[in-house]
Amino acid sequence: MAGPRVTILGAGNVASRLAPALAEAGARIVQVWGPTASRAASLAESVGATAVASPGELSADSDFYILAVRDTAVASTAAAMPRTGGIVVHTSGSVPMEALAPASSRTGVLYPLQTFTAGRRTDLSHVPFFTEGSDADTLAAIDALAGMLTDSVHHADSSTRPLLHVAGVLGCNFPNFLLGCAADVLARGGYSLDVLRPLLEETVAKAFEAGPDAAQTGPAARGDVATIERHCGMLPPEQARIYRDISELIMVKHS
Repeated sequence: MAGPRVTILGAGNVASRLAPALAEAGARIVQVWGPTASRAASLAESVGATAVASPGELSADSDFYILAVRDTAVASTAAAMPRTGGIVVHTSGSVPMEALAPASSRTGVLYPLQTFTAGRRTDLSHVPFFTEGSDADTLAAIDALAGMLTDSVHHADSSTRPLLHVAGVLGCNFPNFLLGCAADVLARGGYSLDVLRPLLEETVAKAFEAGPDAAQTGPAARGDVATIERHCGMLPPEQARIYRDISELIMVKHS
């Protein structure tokens, strides 16, 4: 049985991982559009699809249209597409499904709770995908598409999906920034970030085994104000402010 015909709108980090993953799973990627023509052409070539110059030039006969574009561009991209009888989904954690209404009466969401980086092949097989659909049949079809990529498919509507997005920022983007701060501090002593790997691996393991609150250690958890102030004195002002603010929140929680 032939796989679904899929059109990809976008050629950034998310699109560049979803398109080949779907192709490998048996979907037929037929067209690719992206705001950067060269990236769209490269992605299209990699999956045997045709690159198009604008959303308005897309064919209207695909089974799925996946909008993997910036959050701020979802509505305008959907409005620029030809109206289709296919299912139109976006991959955003924060944009309401209704933004897709100009493109189709069958709309939904295919939101992977994962971080993507160009050139890095992320294994999607256990990544949670959160879906939403404009009706039961559409949702079932989106679930089936997600099931081609992962064994972890869940439902989240436009009122709860932003909570997942916020949690993702708190649990991924902010720690990544703090790791950059840690790398700066380590570099001053001639050390690389690699020396923190065992500490970080144990921290994450404990957080998932015992819970973040039970796993919390360090000067703030034990109320060691003197050490906190000494550490702040070793940091640039903007990093010291973050250190002090987070320490105060930890102390309140663990007092």
